[in-house]
Amino acid sequence: MFNFRLRDSGEEIKRQADSVVNSPAFSTLLDDIPNMIIIMNHRRQIIYMNKKFSEMVAESLPDGRTSRRPGECLLCVHASQGEYGCGSTDFCRVCGFANAIQKSERGRKATGECNITLTHGETFTFSVHTMPFNHQGNKFIFAYMLDISDYKTRQMLENIFLHDINNSVTALNGLNEMINDLPIDETKSIINDLSLRLTDEIHSYRLITEAENRSLSIMVTEVDIDDLINNVIRSLLSIRSLRNRKIILKRSGITIFTDETLLRRVLINTIKNALEASTDSEEIKISIENGEEPGLYHIKVKSHPLIPKDVQLQLFQRAFSTKGLGRGWGTYSIRLLTERYLGGRVGFVSNSKKRTVFTISIPSLTQV
Repeated sequence: MFNFRLRDSGEEIKRQADSVVNSPAFSTLLDDIPNMIIIMNHRRQIIYMNKKFSEMVAESLPDGRTSRRPGECLLCVHASQGEYGCGSTDFCRVCGFANAIQKSERGRKATGECNITLTHGETFTFSVHTMPFNHQGNKFIFAYMLDISDYKTRQMLENIFLHDINNSVTALNGLNEMINDLPIDETKSIINDLSLRLTDEIHSYRLITEAENRSLSIMVTEVDIDDLINNVIRSLLSIRSLRNRKIILKRSGITIFTDETLLRRVLINTIKNALEASTDSEEIKISIENGEEPGLYHIKVKSHPLIPKDVQLQLFQRAFSTKGLGRGWGTYSIRLLTERYLGGRVGFVSNSKKRTVFTISIPSLTQV
């Protein structure tokens, strides 16, 4: 029974602590913690993982071995791209987990967030906490990981949606104040612009929310790619800030079976990104090519401006946008819809020779 008048001595407390830490019960307690815990050696190889982390990486460690590095266990898509695995690629420079580990290797506690895209397309966001410790002359790092994917997705969607809706409402209020001083044609143009913007924002929010919740269903129909792209171009060039941009579409005559609504959204986001990054004097070129396999097609969107290297490394991460923290649907939504629902893939190059080219590769869904 607890007696608030009594306390054990410092020596007794130390004896109890040593006894608990060195007992099998301590490992059992760590196992039962509902969040992920790992311990790494000085080569960032995992020497211990608790039950929660073990369940998370069961696919990559069917035999329960724990000698791999974190990204390799989590099946990070970039871990397999480096010759030496997790920690060896350019992408690791912008990884919040890798940066937190690096700080702890220098003797400090650290916290961070990281977005990990898995090899099968799933994306997770983790809050990570790391701290160094020594044991029998060896250096180790203790890491505590919390899956905050759902929270970050909800925060991103709400921030973006509310920000964009507020901008549209502000513009509408401004129009209301000036409506008597504007020519009727200009008033109609502004109202049309705001209407298209609001419709686009609401539609985007619904699509991305359902896609993230895995509640989005697809409807496959025959789609004329040229007609769809022309429709998207007309819609985007009706936006006042973009109406003087130049787009050249190389017609292909290709029709495929896919979900027209989702492909339209992917094309809107891809082409709009190119338009917003370009100037009125820079041409954007769009082409459609047959893929290497029957029924596979490549939609290429080429623009002149180059993407900075650090931005390239984060382009497809959830909640990343060049418009600022928590802004823009970003290329994450392009990859999400293309790879999870349209059965395709998305890639890009950005260099002085080819400039910037985004490629949306999609199959005709009657042939998959």
